Amino acid sequence: MAKTPFGKLGSEEILSVHLNGIQASINHLEDVLSMRTASKTNRPLTAYVDMAEKAARYRIYEGAESNWLYTPEPVIKRNSVVVPPAEYNLQAEYGAVIFHVQQNEADVITADYTHITNQSATMESVEERISALEQGGGGGNGGTGGLLDDLVKHYPGTYRSHGISTQNAASGVAVPASTIDIFPFKVYETVICDKMGAQVSTAGAGALSTFAVYQDKNGYPGTLIAQTGAVDCSSTGWKEAAFSTGNLTLNAGSYWIGRFTNNGIAFSGLDPSCNYPVPSAPPLGSSTINNAVGIGGGVGGVRYATSFGSGIFPSTFPAAGTGSAPQYFERNAYGSPWIRRKP
Repeated sequence: MAKTPFGKLGSEEILSVHLNGIQASINHLEDVLSMRTASKTNRPLTAYVDMAEKAARYRIYEGAESNWLYTPEPVIKRNSVVVPPAEYNLQAEYGAVIFHVQQNEADVITADYTHITNQSATMESVEERISALEQGGGGGNGGTGGLLDDLVKHYPGTYRSHGISTQNAASGVAVPASTIDIFPFKVYETVICDKMGAQVSTAGAGALSTFAVYQDKNGYPGTLIAQTGAVDCSSTGWKEAAFSTGNLTLNAGSYWIGRFTNNGIAFSGLDPSCNYPVPSAPPLGSSTINNAVGIGGGVGGVRYATSFGSGIFPSTFPAAGTGSAPQYFERNAYGSPWIRRKP
């Protein structure tokens, strides 16, 4: 674990560079924790009046809370009237205002501002996941431990797909020719994967399929990580292929697994009751959702109807849109790709 090598200061003058280093570290922590904010209005500011020089009093005003943001810009008021910013220097990070001239003792100085709270979106997400796992059971019952068995544990030599089910729930799912279908995939511990595959339920002459894994980018497929060679789908049954560049290590996190097909055939796969939802999907009815079949189950993946004769996946997955662009798609069943953890 890396740590900034702060040393213990001796009897010396505290310089701005010392404080700058501490402030930078605090900002790094705030980034990691994704700190939440709150907006406050008409909050009273307290004047500093303990200076020996009377002319310096009633110039510095401080709020009960610090860590204000500069955007949106805080609004300072004097006796309920907005004070022009030219009359003061704003020290938002310290929750303070320094007026250029002394204010009247009877003046009531208030502020409207947005500040960083002691709540962390990252920690809330972690706590929610822990709670969900605890409610799902702890396993140890021959595979009946709920979330810990079905979600977290991807056993060596087994396949997982874009949902909590370990088995196909539907068959005969027709997929158009020259189509990429790609789905969210969750990894809950570091795994080494060696193959991908799918169950062909209706074959086609000359049919080929390839498979791929993408990084997740804000709930949508991002950069290509790895893909397999082509597998012959001219007959029914289980079809699988190894990754072209060797075994693939996936750390815990979110990914996307996809399948390209050059011919119109049908696969087995998952239904909406057990697949992961697409985090970036717009509301149902959007022009970027293809829901011609099976409306109501929620968006399960992204479909890209395009001509890839060689079966090579794009290095960066194109943005969703209309026309020839990829579209979110909703179905009552999906022709699911599967990925195997190396035995």
